[in-house]
Amino acid sequence: MRDEPGFSIGSEVWPGLAKVVEEAGELLQVAGKLVAVGGRTGHYDGSDLRERLAEECGDLLAAVTFFAEENGLGAAVQERARQKGALFRRWHEGTPG
Repeated sequence: MRDEPGFSIGSEVWPGLAKVVEEAGELLQVAGKLVAVGGRTGHYDGSDLRERLAEECGDLLAAVTFFAEENGLGAAVQERARQKGALFRRWHEGTPG
């Protein structure tokens, strides 16, 4: 057993869960900034919120993928993502369901 605490990458207890939580928080921070500025991508600190959003989405996607694969959830997570993606698409297109 490694010395890493549970939930971190490399641990034996739900490896990668801590990284999922961290990356989700970072995505929420950027999303909050976008909401606060009415969707404008130029932030007062000079950063491009669209660019930051893409980075944080990618980081969270990588963290979730790693977590799912390392914990034997890969196929179930992929199937759920497929189902939810189809539902979100229907909502976006205005189709009930």
